[in-house]
Amino acid sequence: MAELPIVFVDDFSGSTDSIKIQAAINFAQTNNKKVVLSGNKTYSLNTPIVIKKGVELRASRLTQYTVQGNFRVFELQQNASLVGGFITINSSSYTSDVIFLDGKYQYEKTNVKDLYLTNWSGKVGGTAIKLYSGANGSKIQYINFENISISRFSKGIFLQAVKPASGEAWVNANRFDKITIDGCTDMIVLDSAKQPPNECSGNVFSNLQIQPSSDTTKLFTITGTGNQFDGMCWDLHFITHTNPVVEFKLASAGNQFRLGLPYNRIVNNGDNSNSKGRDILPLTTSDPTTPTIGQIWLRVDL
Repeated sequence: MAELPIVFVDDFSGSTDSIKIQAAINFAQTNNKKVVLSGNKTYSLNTPIVIKKGVELRASRLTQYTVQGNFRVFELQQNASLVGGFITINSSSYTSDVIFLDGKYQYEKTNVKDLYLTNWSGKVGGTAIKLYSGANGSKIQYINFENISISRFSKGIFLQAVKPASGEAWVNANRFDKITIDGCTDMIVLDSAKQPPNECSGNVFSNLQIQPSSDTTKLFTITGTGNQFDGMCWDLHFITHTNPVVEFKLASAGNQFRLGLPYNRIVNNGDNSNSKGRDILPLTTSDPTTPTIGQIWLRVDL
């Protein structure tokens, strides 16, 4: 099989690394190339990078992107992909998004994988991965996020569908597999209505590894319908409060949740179509307020 046409970042000139990377991406799109390859080095980023339609930005084994400032780092256009690399935040005032997808691009062939994202500034802040839809016809669906480590952000993964002025917008049916989230304030947040016109539904999170810290307030905040969460959560004692750390909001229904958490750390305001059920119930018949260690939780319909 023929090799994909590759453009090398280090073949381009510019006054900053951000300008070089963007020039390589722009050249690849204009000349129908498929892959832009970063070198085995550290790139200092001081302005946003837009990965243009149909282009994959691929890291070499030792590629590191160090973010100097507070800005959206990588925005992916339609069919763009981001593969590999260490992305490190070096600003203690960081409040933006590291990887951002906007449903206006109506993605079809996009992959985000093999990434390590960390805020090493000494202060938790920003969002590691944000998926947003908010205009009529905006959609993010069928995208694979795989083998990603996220550390010390305000939000680890944030899915948001906002009600548009007209029509529908959604973030549905995406797959997040082999995801590690460590030391974030909020690990995973889904923010939407329960159903159209704006929903985050049918998203699958598998092989999760969740590690809270003293900075952690909430592990999961969930809206939408039919989302699935499966994996492990460690060391709840690192969280400094004893309140629930998983919240199924009123705008949730029929979600499945398996992470071995005590039932008394979950607040469940969701319902099913008959408005009498709950999203989750304990799999065992033991007292749900005093579960055994490692007890599993399973969604059932009432």
